[in-house]
Amino acid sequence: MKKVNIYRFCNYALIALITCTLALGKISPAVTQTVSLINPTPAPTTNLIWPTQGILSQGFRKYQHEGIDIAGAKGTPILAAAAGTVVKAGWDDWGLGNFIEIKHPHHSLTVYGHNSRLLVSKGQLVKQGQIIAEMGSTGNSTAPHLHFEFYGDGRLASNPLNLLPSSTVAKKPVNQPVNPISQPVLPISKNTECDGTTIMTGETATASIKVCEENGQLFYLGKLKQEPSQLLKLRAWKVNKNRYRADNGSFSYLISTEKIEIWRNGSPIRADSFLTSYGLGN
Repeated sequence: MKKVNIYRFCNYALIALITCTLALGKISPAVTQTVSLINPTPAPTTNLIWPTQGILSQGFRKYQHEGIDIAGAKGTPILAAAAGTVVKAGWDDWGLGNFIEIKHPHHSLTVYGHNSRLLVSKGQLVKQGQIIAEMGSTGNSTAPHLHFEFYGDGRLASNPLNLLPSSTVAKKPVNQPVNPISQPVLPISKNTECDGTTIMTGETATASIKVCEENGQLFYLGKLKQEPSQLLKLRAWKVNKNRYRADNGSFSYLISTEKIEIWRNGSPIRADSFLTSYGLGN
């Protein structure tokens, strides 16, 4: 069993113990104080870079999804988010498939899961921005994406979005040409409102989606619930009745009243059903 997973198991066991004690009404101030002492302390300042490019498809949820998912095409380069030493590189029996774990200064760790191919080995020193793997869908995965985790003290997971650059532009691979049509993760639009008529709107577990019409032009608006200040706004067009499309470089979004589909280079990489939605049917 890996070190990180051992600590996860201990955390879950501790939560269960505290819950039972509270239910019995026997918890004491001393126990409460002891528990507070093991809460994660703020991680040291870490200059992380985005480990890949793609669509931020799932956010961080403590004790449930202790990392972020970035969806993209199979083979998309995976970069070391910071310099360090590869401490694990191989197959993970807990669902991450082909994964890599890198130890950084101040005992912090980053984890990269579901890769199709690993390009580094245990004990290897890596530089920040070095290509360490290729995106895949190995392990417990339904489509190509990177599952990325950060442990500030080597034991307790922190939300990587709090440490990654706010510009949301993933660093380009070292010694790789920059694709002029590639787009950053969730580019920010200055005009963040729908200044016209809302044609369609939907809500998934992680995002709010809208199609609106402004002065005869259709627009797609997408916003992650965890990052409400960052809005993706793109020109869109009608494909057929109650179905719209917007392009973002090599990515395409197909929006209907039931779901949103994300495609890259003509191949589907993800589809999210709407929890609630409505369309005007025009």
